[in-house]
Amino acid sequence: MVRFTPVAQEKLNEVLQAENAKDSFLKIDVYQGGGCACSGGYRYALSLEESAGESDIVEDVGGLKVLVQRENADIIRGSRIDYMESLQRTGFKIENPNVHADACGCGGH
Repeated sequence: MVRFTPVAQEKLNEVLQAENAKDSFLKIDVYQGGGCACSGGYRYALSLEESAGESDIVEDVGGLKVLVQRENADIIRGSRIDYMESLQRTGFKIENPNVHADACGCGGH
């Protein structure tokens, strides 16, 4: 469903270890509305969950249990999750191939 860059995988493992949450699920939420056309109007949130809900799809991605709500699976499918550290931004970045860059009017994504 999604893939992680090596840097993102390492950072997620650090978070899981620091939170003593090795058996937790990484939940990817997708919110529609707002944002520029570069993100397709989508916003994303990552959180740690103790269990999956009935409407969640669970996949093992490099040893991480990732869950996404069934209704958001097609939106997030094929996305790449990276971790960036810069002066402007530090954190996880989701690159979604289902969002068309040519629709972007704000200078790129």
